[in-house]
Amino acid sequence: MGQIIEVPNQGRVEFPDGMSDAEIVAAIKKNALSYPAPAAAKSKGFGGQLNDFVASVPRQVGLAARYGIEGAGGTFDAFVGNPVRTLAAPILGNKPRADTGGALANIIGLPSPATAQERVVGDATRLVAGSAGIIGAAGKAATMTNGTTQAVARTMAAAPLKQLASGGAAGAAGGYTRETGGNEGSQLLASLAAGVATPFAMGGVQRAAAGIGNRLRPAGPPVSPQQQQAQIDITINSALEQNGIKLGDLPAQVAQSIRQDVAKAYKISPDLSPDAVRRLADYRLTGTTPTAAGLLRDPGTFTRQKNLAKVGANSKEPAAQQLSLTEEANNRQLTTGLNGLGAGTVDDAYAGGSKVMDALSARNARAKALIDQRYSAARATDGRSAALDPSAFTQRANNLLDDAMLGGKLPSDVRSLLNKAAKGEMPLTVDVAEQFKTRIGELQRSTLDKAEQKALGMVRTALDDTPLLPGQQIGQEAMSAFGRARSLNRKWMEIVEKTPAMQAVREGIEPDQFVQKFIVGSGGNANVMDVNMMRNSIKKSPEAMDAVREQITSFLKTKALNGAADEAGNFSQSAYNKALAQIGDRKLKLFFPADQIAQMKAIGRVASYEQVQPVGSAVNNANTAAAGGAMMLDRIANLPFLSRLPMGKAMLADPLENIALSMQAKRSMNVPLNLAGPAKAPAQLRARGLMMSPAALMGIESEEERQRRLFGAPTF
Repeated sequence: MGQIIEVPNQGRVEFPDGMSDAEIVAAIKKNALSYPAPAAAKSKGFGGQLNDFVASVPRQVGLAARYGIEGAGGTFDAFVGNPVRTLAAPILGNKPRADTGGALANIIGLPSPATAQERVVGDATRLVAGSAGIIGAAGKAATMTNGTTQAVARTMAAAPLKQLASGGAAGAAGGYTRETGGNEGSQLLASLAAGVATPFAMGGVQRAAAGIGNRLRPAGPPVSPQQQQAQIDITINSALEQNGIKLGDLPAQVAQSIRQDVAKAYKISPDLSPDAVRRLADYRLTGTTPTAAGLLRDPGTFTRQKNLAKVGANSKEPAAQQLSLTEEANNRQLTTGLNGLGAGTVDDAYAGGSKVMDALSARNARAKALIDQRYSAARATDGRSAALDPSAFTQRANNLLDDAMLGGKLPSDVRSLLNKAAKGEMPLTVDVAEQFKTRIGELQRSTLDKAEQKALGMVRTALDDTPLLPGQQIGQEAMSAFGRARSLNRKWMEIVEKTPAMQAVREGIEPDQFVQKFIVGSGGNANVMDVNMMRNSIKKSPEAMDAVREQITSFLKTKALNGAADEAGNFSQSAYNKALAQIGDRKLKLFFPADQIAQMKAIGRVASYEQVQPVGSAVNNANTAAAGGAMMLDRIANLPFLSRLPMGKAMLADPLENIALSMQAKRSMNVPLNLAGPAKAPAQLRARGLMMSPAALMGIESEEERQRRLFGAPTF
């Protein structure tokens, strides 16, 4: 029997065995010339066309039912059927991929697509049906869960119209490419292009419509640039009031940067978040990068961004690691800011303390030299040996002690000297009286007994009031000179007594202990009054003042980093803010200008914005979800069929792995958008690999959705 071939216009034709393909083609062409051309089919009238349409309705309904069942079945197989088959493979052996929907449609007896058009429509409908099932299930799950699971479910249920349209377009494009001869790689490219372009096109139409509507609305009265700038400054100053600063207090470059951010935010919404503006100033003042989590501080945004940063950090793509790298950069910048305020000094506590002590020693030496100079001048006078009236002295001293009933409180050696003067056993000259006064002063400073101090003071008063004996007027010059020297010494000793740091230097103390005890300590001699007295003694020494500032900021940095090196330490907001509070504002004001104090406080606040999790947040601190999300993204990049495409991984897999993460990271760092208010249903988790369409994966947001998000209306 020969070969039977279906030939156009000739029907089934039998050719003898042994004929080559070229001979068969030649025979077909030759025979075709002997047949008249078929008559053109007569077009059907309206009635015939209506008959065909009515007859095709049951089939089209059946096809639609098949597509819907197959789409839902495909979703079921992706999440249940195929995973179960994989788990059971070691026992039951490898089984073909599940086709639950197709099997069910065959059992029911639904028709199958027979033409290219029906197959393309089927591809589109299946993806729409599958996406609808996922969106519906996610919406239900969002109401029954919380934390990260709820955030994922809400994201999957967001923007349903765009997800459905994107899925349908992707399915149709892939099917059409297949029916027109495209291979697997071409089908994938066409599906991706259509799926991504559709939501962009929809968003463009919506934005164009919104723009036309805005133009048709009646315009309000024009606002001058000066009025706009005044409104911006009022907004910023009102927000900064809580931090005790004004826009004019900030460096010009920082202030201008904040103005620009606020001006851009006003173009998005007139209702800015004052708290976000206030936090923005802290970020700009410290040179750190603001993000949505830090600016808004609402639990949802904080949770999603921190989890998104973890997903990116666990991914292998640099673009996906943008948020985690920003967190690390901010951590380093906080330390850099402290270094700029003095913490970058090479001096340790010993070296820094030595500089301050040297300044105190120098001040003490200058005072001592001046006092010694005056005493030397007094001793050089001719009246040092002039005699005082001993009877007047002893009588005056005894009267004062008896009136105050403090005679018993007088030290025995002073009482002995008083008696010797009264009996004439000790000549009471100007020189002896000065020695006596010196001894009394030493005893007063060495005792804590107030009554004893008062008794000694009465003897001292009696000595000051004792007149010279007649004919001894030459001694008046000596007495006046000694009085001037003694007054200067008394004033200096009062300063020393009120300056514990100076006393410690005079008595001897180790420099490293000096810093802790008299500068950065929280009590004892590091109180504000004592530190202020120390400052008064060193304020004329720029080196000593710088040393104090350096030791204060070094102390803050050491606490914040727990002693770790700058490049390895994690800045602790709790330790830093505790240390800053320990030093206190009043002590800081003694050594730092207002702008530097504002920067130190801003560093503490930014560290808190970055690290303190708001109540109600659900950050996955265990990092399990982040690792799982990254593994899922990496699996997308390693799909087998992508490796068979020319440049498939570089052109498709790698971008799919990080495009959503990088887009959401940029959105998190969009300062003007974040100043306009928190997102109610943000899309930071769309890159988890769980979406059913490119629209969901890309996280496309329409103008309407953006406005609803900015003004607080939920988008789901």
